[in-house]
Amino acid sequence: MKALKKLCCTLLVSLLCLSFVTPALAASTPGFQAFAKTNLGAYEKFTDIDQSKWYGSSKQGVIQTACELNILNGMSPTKFDPEGTLRLNEAVKIACVIHALYIGQADPLQPGTGKHWADPYLAYAEANGILQKDEFTNYDRPATRSEMAHIFAKSLPEDGLKKINTVLSIEDVDCDLMLPIQYASDIFKLYRAGVLAGEPKTHAFRPTSTITRAEAAAIVARLALPATRENFDIVWMCGAYYDQPEFSLTNAEGKTLSTGQHSYQELADFVDGLTLIESSEFQDEGKQQGEVTHVTNSYEGLTVHYFIDPENPRDVFIFQLSTKSPAYVDQRGIRVGCLEEELLEKYSGPDASKLLCSYPQFGSFCYVTIYSFEVHSDNNTIRVSYPMSGAYGGYVQELSIYTNWL
Repeated sequence: MKALKKLCCTLLVSLLCLSFVTPALAASTPGFQAFAKTNLGAYEKFTDIDQSKWYGSSKQGVIQTACELNILNGMSPTKFDPEGTLRLNEAVKIACVIHALYIGQADPLQPGTGKHWADPYLAYAEANGILQKDEFTNYDRPATRSEMAHIFAKSLPEDGLKKINTVLSIEDVDCDLMLPIQYASDIFKLYRAGVLAGEPKTHAFRPTSTITRAEAAAIVARLALPATRENFDIVWMCGAYYDQPEFSLTNAEGKTLSTGQHSYQELADFVDGLTLIESSEFQDEGKQQGEVTHVTNSYEGLTVHYFIDPENPRDVFIFQLSTKSPAYVDQRGIRVGCLEEELLEKYSGPDASKLLCSYPQFGSFCYVTIYSFEVHSDNNTIRVSYPMSGAYGGYVQELSIYTNWL
């Protein structure tokens, strides 16, 4: 009986001890729990922040978040310099503080008293694989956006940068094979983790440009607080992102579908009620070793070719739509069965000279006339073609829309 009482007392004391664990101890827990807003009050002292701008407290509030997390500080107690450029040594410091907190280091690193304030951070970065020894020669200069991505990508381990987005291509990072972008793999890692998102709509990164301290604050917030990370997909190839009305099909129910990126649900709604005759798929190697499934679905009167990420089937990139059925019409009012003179009339006016015509030639495998209309970007061509029923004249026997990336 005495032994039982002694055991109960021991358990009670243990539970009481656990109930008095201090917040400071909890803050040192490894992982994202270590990121706490402990530097309260510092943000309010800055006098150079326009609160109405995107980074202000009345908008996204990213500077306030980064400061309260005590990861990105001001240039002085009253000056943050939101439009100033981020320097390499500042990027290294940010990465080191994030890394130290995540692995459970008791206190964030403090500036040293040696030759340069950043020396302790550079030493920590080299010791922990954030930087290679003497990787850069001048850490006081502005960092490019690609250099920033390279450094920040090493601030967290793989489980801290889990993939939440499908990103097959970034138009100004991997599409110009003649001008490869340094640190492309690190840029892709941060895009896929939702830490970087680039420009609205295009998601362009501008890798060789500098980055402002306000922009860096937004990235700091996403690194430290996963709930703030961006959700998006890039399943197009090399900038083929646009959705132009000249390049779409409308069915008998009034539903419209174009080439380009769409949610999978948009595609499903468009083909709803159609009988699937044949389906094939194969794995295709995307940019930066991203695997994507190439799917071809043939329905009655309609064939759709698209890419989809099997791990994240949220969006698709439709690169070809073709039909031999008069049930579908393009945005110019042309459908299968349309006579040649009607087609030419639809393209009269400014676009008349842009309508290309390919006549059958002796020895060619093609025995029909093909009309086509296309537009170009730096990285791709999007085209609608109209194979006719005969060598000359006749009617449209097929309507095909497709995107071809360079």
